[in-house]
Amino acid sequence: MNAFKIARVWGIPISVHVTLVIVLPIIALSIARGTGISFLWGLAGAVGFFASVVLHELGHSLVALRKGCRVREIMLLPIGGVAQLDRMPTRPLDEFHVAIAGPVVSLGLYVAGRLLASLAAGIGLHSAARVLAILSSVNLMLALFNLLPSFPMDGGRIFRAWLTPKLGRLLATQIASGVGRFMALVFGIIALFQFNPFLLLIALFIYQAAGAEYRMVRLQEAARTWNPQPWSTAEPAWPGSDEEITVSPPPYARRHTSAHITRPLQAQQEWFDNLFEKWR
Repeated sequence: MNAFKIARVWGIPISVHVTLVIVLPIIALSIARGTGISFLWGLAGAVGFFASVVLHELGHSLVALRKGCRVREIMLLPIGGVAQLDRMPTRPLDEFHVAIAGPVVSLGLYVAGRLLASLAAGIGLHSAARVLAILSSVNLMLALFNLLPSFPMDGGRIFRAWLTPKLGRLLATQIASGVGRFMALVFGIIALFQFNPFLLLIALFIYQAAGAEYRMVRLQEAARTWNPQPWSTAEPAWPGSDEEITVSPPPYARRHTSAHITRPLQAQQEWFDNLFEKWR
């Protein structure tokens, strides 16, 4: 894995992908040129942006811990962050709470940033005020963008949590995944017209992740309902939640088998890592 750990919060390791080291000064330079401040202030803004992403993911993680899920790691990537859970809560209300926590944190950072920017401007710290204003706007965009119903982003998970009581988890995931892939295609088209490689990378990321999670849920449902020996009375020995689960699905489900069937968020990270390896 092309990443290194930088911190541990609430027992959760926080790691940074090596590509972020390349992207960080580019973002800093962009902020500095766009606002007329020094490169160091631009670097502070870039670091603040990724710190905001960490806080967004910690919002998800804290609620997930309270819902009984284990958070294995938070990974920072150039396109954002990923909180790796051992599983998502199966109760729709719990999934809603985990999904909404990140945008709520980002909206709180938006309000705090606006207040601090006004305070900094009032005492003559104009460069600091500009950086805080930028970070405030970024957190607002981060919250709103993540609330789009583009599964598996936060809005897509909220959408699935709303559908699950009505349709069941499998069909709800299928619909949410389809909407997520459609929106990924829309993002991709916009990115091509705007020559925006960053948005194109996000579109590819979402498209792959939506499909990976749908395949995982299909296999979970197949494993839950399939009994290869209905005549057996022995009590099955289920693996613990921290263990990898290898499923041999029934014939009708085998065509949906994927290398990423047990860890959808890890699959997203590995996909990005493989992409980095190809371009290195």
